[in-house]
Amino acid sequence: MTRVLMVSTDVVGPSMAGPGIRALELARVLARTHEVTLAIPAGSSPASLPYAVVHYQPGRIGDLAAAVAAAEVIVGQGFVFTSHPELLAASQPIAIDLYDPQILESLHLVRQVDPVTAAIEAQGFVVRTRAQLERGDFFFCATSVQRDYWLGALSVLGRMTPTLVAEADDDLRSLIDLVPSGLDPQPPRRDEPVLRGVHPAIPEDAFLLIWAGGLWDWFDPQLVVRAVAQLRETCPQLRLCFFAGARPNPDGPPIVTPEGVAVRELAAHLGVLNETVIMLDTWVPYAERGRYLSEADVGVSAHMPGIETHFAFRTRLLDYLWARLPILCSLGDSLGEQIAQAGGAICVAPYDLDGWCAALHQLYHNRVQCSTMAASSDGVARTFTWDAVAQPLVAFCDAPRRTAPDHVATERPAPVGLDPQVLAAKQAQLAALDHYARQLDTALNQKNQHIVHLERHIERIEMGRVMRLLKLFTRQR
Repeated sequence: MTRVLMVSTDVVGPSMAGPGIRALELARVLARTHEVTLAIPAGSSPASLPYAVVHYQPGRIGDLAAAVAAAEVIVGQGFVFTSHPELLAASQPIAIDLYDPQILESLHLVRQVDPVTAAIEAQGFVVRTRAQLERGDFFFCATSVQRDYWLGALSVLGRMTPTLVAEADDDLRSLIDLVPSGLDPQPPRRDEPVLRGVHPAIPEDAFLLIWAGGLWDWFDPQLVVRAVAQLRETCPQLRLCFFAGARPNPDGPPIVTPEGVAVRELAAHLGVLNETVIMLDTWVPYAERGRYLSEADVGVSAHMPGIETHFAFRTRLLDYLWARLPILCSLGDSLGEQIAQAGGAICVAPYDLDGWCAALHQLYHNRVQCSTMAASSDGVARTFTWDAVAQPLVAFCDAPRRTAPDHVATERPAPVGLDPQVLAAKQAQLAALDHYARQLDTALNQKNQHIVHLERHIERIEMGRVMRLLKLFTRQR
């Protein structure tokens, strides 16, 4: 039994997003065979868990030092390695979660800011990622495409040494393997209704589409809204419900995305907001999401083409799989296409409004097809249970080892303290960068909000011009 420290970079509690859910569930699997401690940001409020929990203050360097010293293996993801350099400075084996290629996401997040700020912000992601790739002993990600991407990065950084290749398995699974997000083996069951006949815009006999998850820049929810608006007459019972509440945030107030604001404004402009398009204003609690999903007829997700999509793993599709929902999504997502090959999803080309309208019309009027698709997804769902997907991480914790350079690997290192010189160097390199990165993140969010306000103003001006032209045309007639 190994003492494992799992560090969540995100809030863990009743309301949480993907990173927190992932840390919670992977820790749950590891705790069956190991002694697990889950470190969570201050402000988290999890229910009773089958393992130890410690709280830390995000960004307060050294806050995790005691938990690190007591551990034999450290597992973490993302920004937490930058804001807490005591993690990368530890001498114990470290497993690093790379399921979210943040470098690629940053390209979307900074594209509307000035070039200098964008370049600095993007470089910050590169520095943070490089520090993790240079120090980690085992890495895990979500898809084979992601794994190829990270193998290239590790190769360039000199991590594939002749010694490692000679001692490891031929395909280097001992260095980096697949641990996608997972799902509960038992599908959710319908309980007391939470949407049908409860929300004033959702009748009990509605054909209900669910968009579960955040509305980020790389998604295209406006396309789905336009399709639903066009089908009002031919599909009168069609309803689209977004999980649109503000995302929990360990570093400050909940996050409202510009895309979420834009979707709401588009639905209002098309006259379908709170009629055929419903946006839930609060974040759906993790334990309650099954009740919402079980009432849906179809799970939907639309995204734009691009590098983020190519390497993405859409965890919201797992929720649809869990609920055995037929899925309608954009082409280009590896999980969506896997489900489509099994017969459980229909994939439509990005930006194809006619394609979305046709697919929705087809499903609306062919409930037998919906049932067939739902049944087809069952086999895929069974391969994505948390117990199944977590096995490579479990295996690493069973036999932890050092593979990072300038350290001697041992079969089972004894817990040791932090090297003060290494810690000081990491603090100097990473603490200032993290502080500056947080300032840039705040500025970026403010600029995005400003852009949204400008777009609203421009839309009102354009609408005023159209109305004046219509009045002029009417008078001339």
